[in-house]
Amino acid sequence: MKNFIFLFIFIALLVSGCDKDKEGYSTTKSGLKYKFITSKSADKPALDDIMILHIAYYTPGDSLLFDSGLQSDSFKVVLVAPTFTGGVEEGFAMMGPGDSALFKVSADSVFEKTFHGQLPAYLKKGDQLQFRVKMKSFINRSVYDSLERVKDIESRKAEFVKIETFLTQNNMDVMPTENGVYVLTTKEGTGDAPLKGDTISALFTGRMLNGMVFDKAENRDLPFRFVAGKNEVIPGWEECIPYFRKGAVVRMVIPSDLGYGATDYGKIPGYSTLVFDVEIIDIVKGKN
Repeated sequence: MKNFIFLFIFIALLVSGCDKDKEGYSTTKSGLKYKFITSKSADKPALDDIMILHIAYYTPGDSLLFDSGLQSDSFKVVLVAPTFTGGVEEGFAMMGPGDSALFKVSADSVFEKTFHGQLPAYLKKGDQLQFRVKMKSFINRSVYDSLERVKDIESRKAEFVKIETFLTQNNMDVMPTENGVYVLTTKEGTGDAPLKGDTISALFTGRMLNGMVFDKAENRDLPFRFVAGKNEVIPGWEECIPYFRKGAVVRMVIPSDLGYGATDYGKIPGYSTLVFDVEIIDIVKGKN
């Protein structure tokens, strides 16, 4: 019922907008300036729906500040109530699948109330940002969440099939650690295992299961260093610290939930199992 009321208000604002200005923009009673380029659908999103949008916004001088297309072709935005009077969220609620529109909104209000930051030096109070928006689709939040849960379950099942295949093909007959990392020690180290606060120096090569190298540190004069227990590395590395005695050479097979998770991370796709070949070259005790 609340969602219906919000939509009724948004539509009423649109219908009761002022005449168009010389640039072709209409204005809602809240002050949002809008101009539809295409209007194809009567279906509109409700509050909390997930919208798939292409969004770009520009300075008054037409300099690009943000383009969602550079991040993803499926840029997702949750429809919320406007974060200020005349906010661009009001415009999103006017749109349906296939629609494209332009919106002009207060730059200082956007940065302060939507982005929760300060107005950049290249903008001044009173400037307006132009948002160029195309709505590709939208989906009910509860339906979206259900689909994401199914996708997550299926993706994790597929990932663990690939892990089992990799372990078999590489003769890694080892049991996982408590949280699911597979560790094969090919050379035992000496001394005590590192403790929280110790600095570990290591050489490593990081690969995905298909063999693609995504990161490495091979220079003994410039090794990779991190402090144990300080969350400076992914959880899978922290899980294996007991194996990191000085001189040890280990292979770690780290499932995505202990790596970079379900979303893409740079060139690493979501649900990627990571394989690290690591040599521990030094451990410096921390100050107790």
